Amino acid sequence: MKKQSTFSLMFRMMLRSIKQNVLQFLAIIAIGAIAITLFVGLISNADVFESQVNSVYSQGNLANLWVTTAIDKVDTKDLAAIEGMLEDGEKVEGRSYITSSAGNNSIYLCVVHGMPTISKPYGELETSEENTSEDFLYVDYDLKKKDDKATSLYSLGDDFAFSFDISQFYGNANVALFDSYVKEGGKNIFRADKVTFKGKVTGFMNHPENITRAAYNASVVVMSDNMFKNALLQVVQDNFEEDATEMLMNVISVYLGFNSLDDTWYTNPNQFVITTNPGRDIDALKKQISDYFEAKGKDNNLYLITRRENMPFYTALNDDVKQARQFTFVFPLVFFLVAILVILTTISQLVLKDRTQIGTLKAIGVSRKQIIFNYILLTVALVFTGTMIGEIIGPLIIPGILGQKYLILYSLPAANYQFPILNGILAAIVFALGASVVTYLVCRRETSLKPSESMRPPVSNLKTKAPLKDKKVTPQFFSLKMAMRNIRMNIYKSLMTVIGVLGCTALLVCGFGIENTITYGIDHDMAAFRSDDISLTFNNVKYRENLESDFDEIDGIDFEHCDLTITTSTTLYLTDGPQMESHFYLIPDNNTYLNVDVDINKVAISEKVSKQTGAKVGDKINFTFNSKKLSCEVGTVFEAFFYNGIVIHEGNECLKDLGTLGYLSAAVKVKDGYDINKVKTELEQFTYVSSAVTQEDWKANIQDVMSGILVMTNAIKIFAILLGIVVLYNLTLMNFKQKNRDIATLKVLGFTGKETMRSLLIESLTLTFVGVAIGMSLGYPFMLAVMETNIVALVHYIYTIYPLTFVYAFLLTYVLDFVINLLLSYRIKRVKMIESLKSVE
Repeated sequence: MKKQSTFSLMFRMMLRSIKQNVLQFLAIIAIGAIAITLFVGLISNADVFESQVNSVYSQGNLANLWVTTAIDKVDTKDLAAIEGMLEDGEKVEGRSYITSSAGNNSIYLCVVHGMPTISKPYGELETSEENTSEDFLYVDYDLKKKDDKATSLYSLGDDFAFSFDISQFYGNANVALFDSYVKEGGKNIFRADKVTFKGKVTGFMNHPENITRAAYNASVVVMSDNMFKNALLQVVQDNFEEDATEMLMNVISVYLGFNSLDDTWYTNPNQFVITTNPGRDIDALKKQISDYFEAKGKDNNLYLITRRENMPFYTALNDDVKQARQFTFVFPLVFFLVAILVILTTISQLVLKDRTQIGTLKAIGVSRKQIIFNYILLTVALVFTGTMIGEIIGPLIIPGILGQKYLILYSLPAANYQFPILNGILAAIVFALGASVVTYLVCRRETSLKPSESMRPPVSNLKTKAPLKDKKVTPQFFSLKMAMRNIRMNIYKSLMTVIGVLGCTALLVCGFGIENTITYGIDHDMAAFRSDDISLTFNNVKYRENLESDFDEIDGIDFEHCDLTITTSTTLYLTDGPQMESHFYLIPDNNTYLNVDVDINKVAISEKVSKQTGAKVGDKINFTFNSKKLSCEVGTVFEAFFYNGIVIHEGNECLKDLGTLGYLSAAVKVKDGYDINKVKTELEQFTYVSSAVTQEDWKANIQDVMSGILVMTNAIKIFAILLGIVVLYNLTLMNFKQKNRDIATLKVLGFTGKETMRSLLIESLTLTFVGVAIGMSLGYPFMLAVMETNIVALVHYIYTIYPLTFVYAFLLTYVLDFVINLLLSYRIKRVKMIESLKSVE
């Protein structure tokens, strides 16, 4: 009976504490809900996003390795040779992978003998009645609405026109021979810039190699070799006499890399996609395949071997997956620490306020353990309530917000709600244990006192100096002295206030700093490496004479000021060091494209390459180009955000044995007074132009790549502001409650509400200032820690925080503090002087 009455008494006490401190307890619940919402929400977002990506790769059976050969050196023995290198359970498929265009859109045309089983369409296919196993043409959904988001660009059964650049036939004496075979109404297609073929759209699909929806990303079209052969045949029959059909089909097919006209396999593949067993050493297989091609000597037709991790579409997506996962364990840690501090401060003040009550309980026989358990139970109940709120709304809100960005950037299946049960339970347990330990430590000292000691208010150890008798104290000066006295008397609470504000400020500086770093990186590279107006990439190798005649037709371009370049991928490494995949930039000897100062017979590497390979100025770095392994001395290391890789002049001695170089890209300078976008449109009319990117386009592309970080940091900044509101509100409310007696005394002495408010405001703003100052100093190292755990393969961070960032963080925190103090100032009027002053001092 005694136990039951004691339990009932403790329960009533807990309810009484909740009723008297409801606003402060709501603050504890809110801070717990914010911390758990962010933590569990970010975990859920990472789980949902990774699940969507894995679903795409699983349904599409994405290849682990891509082996691409030169389109004009197709070897029918390559497929069998690669098959012989595979283990049981591994598989390789060949396909003709051709860079093409459909209207103004660049596409990758995959010509296959039958529906592929590796890197195949995934999800729901939309097909027409004409779709068969022999005749099919699948357009990806992204291309279906490429030009107009409101209406479809293609429908089932529509003609699908695709073009190939054949301008390299210019100057070939054999072109004139085909004139005699042109029939009435036809034309010699070999005299045109491009040849256009037509197929019928039989289906729409999503393809794992076109998962990225960015405007600069080429779409994938999967077409059967039978439909492809008929499309070529139709063009020949429309323009040439019947007796020349077989000969001209051979000419076209040889040019496009299809040197077989038999009925079983019309297209000899120039690309092989390979799936491997789990745990397979991909690098070992890659080397084995490379050795096979090198053994061919002068007949080596290898163009590129690429792992899944180095495919452009995979790199960008994988970076986003990693960011989503890594952000989960960085920012929430700060929120948890601040939440624990808020709980520590609130419970400690509650226990001090309940000293008399605790002494009374001990005097009537309630044990120390029961009293401590009562406060721990109260804390756990509050934390559990906040945790449950966060556990429920976190996986609903956060993935919904961040998932919008993923749906814009990628073609993903529908997201499914995922509750991270294990992480959620662990977070709740850790949070509850942390709060319980804090509560125990706070209660232990007070409950160890004798009942008579607990019933007396704590004696302040603050030493004060006697005021000078001849010095008049003004109300303003008195408010300042009062504020400083309160800070010193409650040094523990003051420290908690500083730490809480510090955490909020550091989060804000970190969030703004990440944006500053990305913005500075883009601006830096624009100034250093983008002196051109339009950057062109070509579908295939182009030579100077071909380009000059075309560019001269456009009024806004001066060909003499166009830098012809080669931008491709390469493998970089020291003789005894790690390898990395990066960009290869071949530039003219007198280029204006890249602002990199390096000796003509040396190479320049970016800081990212230097850091990952260990290469320094004076070292010989190895790299691959045109299926050759080359090496050259490093002449300089340059700083870059996006333009990471190796830069080499075309006159470099190490390239002298490669013969005449064809170009894959060009940096175009538009004449003054001409519309850059209009010139861009004219350049896109050339079928060999894969993409034309202006400076504004380039900025948008990089922002697309970095948008994952930016979306998350924006979410963090919002949560940081919410955290600041809760922390400052709780601490300010606690300050008002604790100062009831002081406020009553000042009112009795005749101080106005404004004068009393001034004292409390000075105290709060002083502590906020200290917290903001320390928080701003910690913002930069915190940003470094966050971004070092979120390294993106495509960029190298140039860490920067703009001065305005500190101004924003300062103002945001101070404005919050000032507004909250003003909102709570009404409590001064509600303080009852008699009740507040009648307590024992």
